[in-house]
Amino acid sequence: MNDFLIFGSSGLTGGYFLDEVKNRNLKYHLFVREVSITEATVNQTLFDSENLPDLPNAKSLVICIGYPLNFLELIYMKLNVRKEFKSVDLDLVIQICKKASKAGILNVLIISAVGANNSSLNYYLKIKGMMEDEVKAIGFSSVFFARPGHLLGPRDESRVDVFVWLIEFFGNLFSPFYIGIFRKFKNVPAQVVAQELLNSYECNKSTSDIIIHEQK
Repeated sequence: MNDFLIFGSSGLTGGYFLDEVKNRNLKYHLFVREVSITEATVNQTLFDSENLPDLPNAKSLVICIGYPLNFLELIYMKLNVRKEFKSVDLDLVIQICKKASKAGILNVLIISAVGANNSSLNYYLKIKGMMEDEVKAIGFSSVFFARPGHLLGPRDESRVDVFVWLIEFFGNLFSPFYIGIFRKFKNVPAQVVAQELLNSYECNKSTSDIIIHEQK
C-alpha cells in the first residue's frame, strides 16, 4: 500500500514534499497532468478535471495543486479568472477528496493559505476557506491544512514580477517584527512548509503555527 497519493508534485511545495517522502523512504504514487521523465511510469497516473480516475487505496492523500495567479489577482480577480480559480482550488480539490474518501483513505494533507476564511471579502481567501470547510465535512479521520504566507523558492521567470520581488524584499526586511500571532504571515520557504506538513502528519498533531490539524 502506498503511504501517499500526491497531486501537484510538479509545483513548488509539492516538489519539496515529494523530496521529503523520498528521503524518508515512504511509498508514493503521483497523479500528474504530464508524465515526468524522472519518475517511474508505474508510479504515475495522468489526470485532469474532466478525467479524474478512481483512486487506489492508500494511507493518505496530499493535494498541492492551485490555479496560477499573479500578485494583483490575489487581491482582486476578474470574473473569468474567478471561474477558473474556483474550478481548481475548490471544485477539483473537493472532487479529489470525495474520491479519496470513497477509496477508504483516512487522512488528507492540503496546501491552503494564511487567512483562509469562507467569510472573507477577498475572493482568494474566501475560496480557500470554503475548500477547508468542505474538506472537513467529508469525514476524514485526520485533516492537515498548511496555511503559509508568501512562499519562497525557485520559480519560473514568468511567475516572478516586481510585486513578487517587493513582497520578498520587504517581507525579509521586516521579518524580525513578525512575532506572536503575526508569525504566520511571514514569508516562508516552500521547503519548510513541506517539511512541517509531513512532520505534523507523522506526529499526528500540528508542529508549527502554519499547520492546522483537524480530527474527526
